[in-house]
Amino acid sequence: MFDVPRPLVAAPPNDYIQPNLGHGLRIWWAFWWPTTLVTIVLTVGFNMLLRRLYEDTIVPGSLIGPVMKYDAYVLTYIVAFFVMTYVLRKNFRHFRIGLLSNHGGEGAEPLPPTLRRTGRIWWTYSWRSLLYRIIALVAVSFPLGWTMGFLVAIFRQVPAIPILVNLIVAAAIDGAVGLFVIYSSILDEDISDFRVALLPSSASSGAIAAPAAPANLPGS
Repeated sequence: MFDVPRPLVAAPPNDYIQPNLGHGLRIWWAFWWPTTLVTIVLTVGFNMLLRRLYEDTIVPGSLIGPVMKYDAYVLTYIVAFFVMTYVLRKNFRHFRIGLLSNHGGEGAEPLPPTLRRTGRIWWTYSWRSLLYRIIALVAVSFPLGWTMGFLVAIFRQVPAIPILVNLIVAAAIDGAVGLFVIYSSILDEDISDFRVALLPSSASSGAIAAPAAPANLPGS
């Protein structure tokens, strides 16, 4: 599914790299794990602060409940913006993400990943991943509900097992959706007035072979 050939775009000669699943996986991993780790840390810390405020009767429970229910989602998308900023500037081993002017057409030039352009990419990723995640959850809701009921009946003495399975399924769906959106809706796509393309990394593109030293002639 991911390896369907894409039409080549008119990009500067020798600069364009055809995206494949390997590129998508590397970009997804560089984006997914920092976003997940930072979000978990911030959510735990924020929820601990809310509980402390509730215990000190500073904030009513009617307000803390909804906030603790949805704060992880909000923090995920906030953190994702900053991680997206990092990924767009990251040099991978053999490539980097480039934003090309003129939709990658004739005379296209690399554009800097400004906050506005980063925001456009982040918004494209955010709304598409949210939509696909909802669709995926609806698709697996029945078999997942049946499986969870089966596990609860079997592991009554170990309630952590169904919870762990639920977390694994949620993480798998989130990862698969994120990879699909990055590969199918970000890479090699036109967003606003630019195209998101893969270019050689700065180190490889800036490397120029040094001319061979002239041989020492006799008597020189």
